[in-house]
Amino acid sequence: MTRIPDAVSVASLDTHRLIVAVANSGHTDVSSNLPPSGVASVLRQIADRYEEQAGQCLGAFVDGVPCPVHDAPAEAPLDQADDLAAHRAQLTDALTRITPNADADGSTPPQRPAGLDALLDHLAAAMSLDDDQDVDEPEALTAGVVRASLDFNDGDRDQVLATLRDVLLDTTTTRTPEQALAAARILLTSHARQIAALIDAHYRETRTRSGLNRSTRGLLTGYEGARKIVTRYADGLADEQALAEAADREQAEQ
Repeated sequence: MTRIPDAVSVASLDTHRLIVAVANSGHTDVSSNLPPSGVASVLRQIADRYEEQAGQCLGAFVDGVPCPVHDAPAEAPLDQADDLAAHRAQLTDALTRITPNADADGSTPPQRPAGLDALLDHLAAAMSLDDDQDVDEPEALTAGVVRASLDFNDGDRDQVLATLRDVLLDTTTTRTPEQALAAARILLTSHARQIAALIDAHYRETRTRSGLNRSTRGLLTGYEGARKIVTRYADGLADEQALAEAADREQAEQ
């Protein structure tokens, strides 16, 4: 059997949205630049995709025959401990039979891969479910969520553009027309302040380079006027959002 290489590529959050690394032993590492609700949604989609494929568990891949656990006729459900024990035994058997330490003629007993027990224990813990645990409700696209996303993208080349991307990509959040309008106000306010800062920087650069004289006075006055217009627009949006949030708080207190 051809051995799988230890690494096939280098993954970075600059080029990937979600990176999941399962080591031979130890914990599973999950890195992502998506909001937590987006990560949970992607992982659920992956789990649902594999659960829908009958006979595609590890045992079926190794043997090439239907899995005796997943493809067996429906029987009385096992309790959680028995179900986890069955999965653990099946995975142990499959991994033991594919280890390269076993001779082709079967004369040498196969060796258990190093770290297998730790990996199986970690998988069993991840598969355990608390029956009393409440199902998380979908997160709402509140003003706080949008502002937190802006803070998260603070180091990005274009903070507002990156935040707008994340908000549009996150389809797991619930949003009402009022919440969508609040998100638009917050993002447009931040974008307008970005533009005002760019105009102000250009004003200062021009004045430093050429000074204030007859030929530059009109140009600098135009820069200053444009900055004030954009700033007033941003302030107006911020005031509208503040009034809307105050009305929401007052309604919630009633």
